[in-house]
Amino acid sequence: MVRYWIIPITYDNWLVCHREMVYGFGESLENHIKKGDIIIFYVMKSRCSNPDYAMCFANAYEVVSDWFREDKPLWPDEVKARKVLYPYRVRLRLVKEGKVRVRDIIDRLSFIVKKDVWYAYFLGCPANFKKPIPEEDAELIIRSFK
Repeated sequence: MVRYWIIPITYDNWLVCHREMVYGFGESLENHIKKGDIIIFYVMKSRCSNPDYAMCFANAYEVVSDWFREDKPLWPDEVKARKVLYPYRVRLRLVKEGKVRVRDIIDRLSFIVKKDVWYAYFLGCPANFKKPIPEEDAELIIRSFK
């Protein structure tokens, strides 16, 4: 059964994920995200070097590998720190390219129950309090990509 996940990420790290078709995290998320699941990235406002992407859902990817461990820095913050911060990684396949601002579709997203504190649903990783989002919400996000 495919599950749909929202992953908060910085813009610069998202660019690397997209270029390399890999996602990494500081701890294994194998108890949550599995091969065949779909990841939709949420580009965080903090440290966003491209304001057009701040607080946007950006691209949908299928997870096409199991989690593996890597010991070489890849993302900009790893390179700057000269150490691996996200050793647990999965390979990705692009499902749909595009972006949509959260605020443009927030009223139609069922997983965001408390619309006045919508940002709380994007804290932690995976977002939505470490729960997958409903398939209908994922389809709405993906259909809304421009």
